[in-house]
Amino acid sequence: MTRITKRGINNKLEGLILGSLLKEFKNIKTKEDLTKILSKFLTTDEQMMIKKRLAISFLLQEGRKPKRIQEALDVSRTTISFVRRGLKNLSPKEKKYRRITAGDLRKPKYSKFPTYKGRGRWRFLDVY
Repeated sequence: MTRITKRGINNKLEGLILGSLLKEFKNIKTKEDLTKILSKFLTTDEQMMIKKRLAISFLLQEGRKPKRIQEALDVSRTTISFVRRGLKNLSPKEKKYRRITAGDLRKPKYSKFPTYKGRGRWRFLDVY
């Protein structure tokens, strides 16, 4: 796993970096170009991590079971659930126009009576 320092990058530098990266991605025409750019910016471990996450995303969208994905790609269940959550994170516009399913109608958002211990015990204090 890569190590990241706690100190971030200021917004101006981040804008320059992302602009440079976007310029590089616009020049991609073939798989070889993509491989060259990835090897320029990422280590082999980081490249493998990205490829596995893309494969997990593809297999989840096909409807494969997490256990099978875990066995096939040699990744942890935590990584699979991380990618799954990322696929479920929709933009605000997509959330607004998302279809309402029968399951959404049956499942109440909050219980009438909060639990007295554990997760969600203070949820009744949230403003709806």
